Amino acid sequence: MNSPIAPPPASAPPAGSPAPFPRPGSSLYHALATVPAAQRPALRQWLRWWHDVASIPFGVSDPGVAETKLRWWQQELADAARGQAHHPLLRDWPGDAQDPSARPDAPLWHAQIEAALQLVQQTRWMDEASVQRHARQGTGAACEGAAWLLGARSEAARHAARELGLGLHQAHQLARLGQDARLGWVHPAISVLQTHGVRAHELSKPAETPPAGLASLVQHLHHQARDTLRGALHAVEALPSPERRACQPLCVLAHIQLAQMVAIEARSDRLLHERIVLTPLRKWWIAQQVRWGLLR
Repeated sequence: MNSPIAPPPASAPPAGSPAPFPRPGSSLYHALATVPAAQRPALRQWLRWWHDVASIPFGVSDPGVAETKLRWWQQELADAARGQAHHPLLRDWPGDAQDPSARPDAPLWHAQIEAALQLVQQTRWMDEASVQRHARQGTGAACEGAAWLLGARSEAARHAARELGLGLHQAHQLARLGQDARLGWVHPAISVLQTHGVRAHELSKPAETPPAGLASLVQHLHHQARDTLRGALHAVEALPSPERRACQPLCVLAHIQLAQMVAIEARSDRLLHERIVLTPLRKWWIAQQVRWGLLR
């Protein structure tokens, strides 16, 4: 007999069909599973748009082509504001298309495009303030928009969601430290690298022996993201009960990243050469614990 709390099996899509979104077993997949069914279509649409736009700098090798695609999205947002959207992600929005509250505020859409444009136009950040500003424009705005769609719309709730986005961005960049550096992006600020005695080329072209300051750098990035996420989770806990429940999917993502960073720090010597991730089963279990109120 199957266990009543066993995770659903992740079946492959039929040949020739589009890949499912979110990918079964991914963090977004388990977070979306905690959303009430009525709210799920709009949130999935928002997350798909965020994912597609954020992927352009990494998926398009020619910076000029990547910028053209992002500028097209800027025009598409302007057309959508006049009721003339062309792309299905904007044209076929779930729910009442005439209700202005059915979609996140326009600045949240535009902020994410600006964040993606920054990735096309630069591969280094001078100081930590610039890195955090970029993160709040991208993942921060995405999480704030998600909170809006889920009904967490007070200024306190939007701020907590934005800070969760900052922490998720910090944790994600730690997880992709070596992978992104090999693609040309060194995300830790130059000032942070200098503090820990790590040079950019030691990340982008890593030797088999890790640089002497890598463990210290990873610990710094881990603690920074951990503190941001814990502070944001504390802010969520202070919200009224309906808004606190609405933010639960974002809290799932936060706790998955907190667990993943512990795994990363324990194997920091391999971070530049391999991606250290949690298993889908571990992510499912974390999501269940958040649902049951065992993780806050």
